[in-house]
Amino acid sequence: MDSRTLEAPPASLVDPRTGLPAFGSYRGALPPIDLSPLKRSALYHLTHRKRWLYAALCTDEIFVGLAVVDLGYILNSFAFVYARGDRRLVADCTALAPPGIGGGVSRSFCDGFSARFGGTPFAAKVRMSRAAGGRTVEIDAHHPGLTIRASFDAEAAHPALSAIGAIPGGVVNATEKGALLPLRGEIIADGKRRSLDGGVAGYDFTHGYLARHTQWRWAYALGKAKTGERIAFNLVEGFLGAKECGAWILPPEGSGDAASLIPLGEGRFTLDSRHPLDPWRISTTCGALDLVFRPGGAHSEEKDFGIIRSRFLHPVGMYSGTLRAGGKTLELSEVLGVAEDQDVLW
Repeated sequence: MDSRTLEAPPASLVDPRTGLPAFGSYRGALPPIDLSPLKRSALYHLTHRKRWLYAALCTDEIFVGLAVVDLGYILNSFAFVYARGDRRLVADCTALAPPGIGGGVSRSFCDGFSARFGGTPFAAKVRMSRAAGGRTVEIDAHHPGLTIRASFDAEAAHPALSAIGAIPGGVVNATEKGALLPLRGEIIADGKRRSLDGGVAGYDFTHGYLARHTQWRWAYALGKAKTGERIAFNLVEGFLGAKECGAWILPPEGSGDAASLIPLGEGRFTLDSRHPLDPWRISTTCGALDLVFRPGGAHSEEKDFGIIRSRFLHPVGMYSGTLRAGGKTLELSEVLGVAEDQDVLW
């Protein structure tokens, strides 16, 4: 475990007494994110403000990833489905659209949140929304060859992991991660209808003024330990580092143990970038996690528009290894999840 303490979230992104962002790592949901007190120009806001919602939908058999990414001057949506039995992606989609008419992402993940992409005349249509006063996130997504209709509870009994951190070359980033949230719904992919009922969901909401050149590696998984505990983890190398690294552990029903959100050290990733579908080795600086990730497929995007370039590799597959926390060592075997290697000039 990492030595840092997860505090209660601040009341606002910017401390009104100091005029500075409330940097830290938090147990619970972020407050509404308002960047205006940072007083950046309209041009800076257009070119550096980024926000997105990534939803992970997981059952024992499938892992679904769905995202709407709002870069200010363009929108991106991608979606994929990995089937454990097939050990491959059975759907993999991506699309671009202009902002405004192409959709957008709300500045906060509070009630009333919306992430929208496409619709007429675009081939893809995605809406992830949370009604005012509500705790349920509704998903209605249509990419060519893939339909997702699902919902999950964004306010389960266990807390979100949130972080606010300084960005070298940018200003600030705020991120909120949730995991092991009750899931229901269905998808249609590869000509088959698959149920999501009884599964779990997770999300990554991010909003900030980021650096023009941004790099990170990321790992995220949802599943069970061999002894029955529900587990999830979020790891990053780079970007906000340890501030956004943690693990959720939900004990088996009837055990009498409490759910826990455990801070972890920054992630460390070992991979062969020439052969990214070979196994990855992933650990933490605190020594709590020691994992092997075996990709079964990958969503990837490479774009080069001159002044805007990106290399985005997002494998999906299975994690095996150990998680040490609270005096226990939990063994993980073929837990579904994703990893990421990103290098973007935006």
